[in-house]
Amino acid sequence: MTVIDVNVMYDTKWSDHFPLIIKCNLHLINPKISPRIDNVNKDVLWGVKNDDQIRIYTKECHDRLKCIDFPSECLSCADSCCSDRGHRLVLDKLYTDIVTALRDAATLAGRGGSKKRMCGSRIVGWNKYVSDAHRAARSKFLVWVMSGKPKSGILYSEMSESRRIFKSRLKWCQNRQDQIKMDALVVKHNKGDFRGFWKSTNNISVRQGLPVSIDGVNDPKEIGNVFKDYFSVKSLLGPVATVHNADPPGFQKVGIHFRAKDVVQAFRDMSGGKSPGHDGLSVEHLKHAGPHIARVLAVFYSLCVSHSYLPADFMKTVVVPIVKNKTGDLSDKSNYRPISLATVIAKVFDSLLNTQLNKFVVIHDNQFGFRPRLSTESAILCLKQTVKYYTNRKTPVYACFLDLSKAFDRVEYRLLWDKLKSINVPLELVSVFQYWYAQQTNNVRWAGVMSDSYQLECGVRQGGLTSPTLFNVYINGLIVALSSQHVGCHIDGVCVNNLSYADDMVLLSASICGLRKLIQTCEEYACGHGLMYNVKKSQYMIFETAGARCPVNIPPVKLSGVALERVKQFKYLGHIVTVSLGDHADMERERRALSVKANMVARRFARCSREVKVTLFRAYCTSLYTCSLWAHYTSRDYSAIRVQYNNAFRAVVGLPRYCSASGMFTESRTDSFQATMRKRAASLVRRVRASANTILAMIGDRLDCPFIKHCSDRHVTVRMPNRKF
Repeated sequence: MTVIDVNVMYDTKWSDHFPLIIKCNLHLINPKISPRIDNVNKDVLWGVKNDDQIRIYTKECHDRLKCIDFPSECLSCADSCCSDRGHRLVLDKLYTDIVTALRDAATLAGRGGSKKRMCGSRIVGWNKYVSDAHRAARSKFLVWVMSGKPKSGILYSEMSESRRIFKSRLKWCQNRQDQIKMDALVVKHNKGDFRGFWKSTNNISVRQGLPVSIDGVNDPKEIGNVFKDYFSVKSLLGPVATVHNADPPGFQKVGIHFRAKDVVQAFRDMSGGKSPGHDGLSVEHLKHAGPHIARVLAVFYSLCVSHSYLPADFMKTVVVPIVKNKTGDLSDKSNYRPISLATVIAKVFDSLLNTQLNKFVVIHDNQFGFRPRLSTESAILCLKQTVKYYTNRKTPVYACFLDLSKAFDRVEYRLLWDKLKSINVPLELVSVFQYWYAQQTNNVRWAGVMSDSYQLECGVRQGGLTSPTLFNVYINGLIVALSSQHVGCHIDGVCVNNLSYADDMVLLSASICGLRKLIQTCEEYACGHGLMYNVKKSQYMIFETAGARCPVNIPPVKLSGVALERVKQFKYLGHIVTVSLGDHADMERERRALSVKANMVARRFARCSREVKVTLFRAYCTSLYTCSLWAHYTSRDYSAIRVQYNNAFRAVVGLPRYCSASGMFTESRTDSFQATMRKRAASLVRRVRASANTILAMIGDRLDCPFIKHCSDRHVTVRMPNRKF
């Protein structure tokens, strides 16, 4: 806490007011610096280009890329894999030619919005309101100077008047910076430029500076090295030998080739506006590079797979520390998490590899993380339905929520490659993964300065498109082992003794001995795969009902020899689960979150037009996370969040507190609270009944599922008044 003490000084005689004394600990306020701008790629960054700049860039890329052809040195190994190390220099040159062509074209086209500005703060609205007056004042001033700077006369009067107009417009613009920003939002919203609208909306937020020191270190490079050591995770099973040649000698393989249309599809699947890698190239550079870029990259990627080799610059990654808790200690390294910025050409290649990988990977249905058409709501629904199924039959449910410590960073490469081979993934793909993970270099960037390079000893690449799939493959063996045991909860022959969302797992059993056996299986798997459970964050609950046959003395539940804490409620995937399955706590959580978001929008965008405010309300305040799973609540709980929803709309739009709720939503063409709840409920029912997941299909087929029934009742319940005949 920054504020240490607050008191009122009553014994004052020099004023008729009582002073309020607030004592603060200023040591908790960390001095900050502004991050340095990367000048290396300032001419390459995409920025906001106009149509003429894009046209120039496309033409320059076309002229350069059409000269890049299939390397003549690789004609003999075009259809098969090759172990000729001399061809690696050819691939290095091919990659350099592609990157150079894109960078040179971007430099010639110019970066949108990158005009050199004078020192000082940027004036919003300068071009629209001030630039003409500044140009006229500058012209009159130069004429006055060339005329000898007369102290009177027509030239002097014109110069003085033009300066007066310029200064008045500049002052007017400076005093209305917020209003001009809001007016710009209105213009973009009315034009339908929603990309520019949301970009301007995000830019309104104040950019947070960087603390001067981290853990007592002040030099930017040394701070980067501090994060380098912190982000580097050591393997629990010992170091792994570096792979220099991933291709086994004498191995005969069938080459994998990528087509140009595969590369184009990868472009389309990637969203723009992302931070570039160390080369300054982003997906916009590829999408506007013309027709030859897909052909050239397809050739390059195919040769990389056939040679089990990737260029060094291709694998270079920039790691940026991001604050976890903005209200926490910004000088503590543990308050940061890493974000990796790979090159865009590597991202496209990773997407193509993920497509190939998904052809062979089969993940157990008890895993809901990183799966298409599955979400956190799906996992929470399965948990609550399983517990409700047993408690309705007077049987308690023992649930253990396990937390893996840095699970993604502790994946052992040797075991991962063996698992890929066991599911018949082509060995040329495995070889590419082996080389990539063994040779990738990382540098932490802090205040524009790079740290020393380091490599990964274990763990999947942060931010990689194949990383979620590889992690699911690595952890899938544990889910299969748990599901194959005849202990724990089962419904209609479907095993639900474990539910996972990525590395978050919950174990469910109708007996304490069954839960212990499941935990033992998890411990054995973690020990053999270099994983570690966080005992402090792992907890267990016992779901009981009146009349349930629950033993009085329950033995302790231990994980890694440490007794776990028994709790009455647990925040599982952002949803608060209680022992009674009541939704009061979770509805209160969402009500508070709704209040915070509404106040933020109302305060920050108070000067916007009504249309912009309504758009922001729809984006920030209508999500209502897991509201479709609320089935056990009182009318008081429901009314509280409904009133909060209505008041949030009034606060954002600026309406009187006691205006008609139905009228204000109708006039704004915005969903009311009831309509939002119905839409979320209908979406959940549709996803459950159309899902190919065996657990969700089982829930959708059961007529006694209270959650699906409650969602359906929102659409069919009609209250008719009593009529007299």
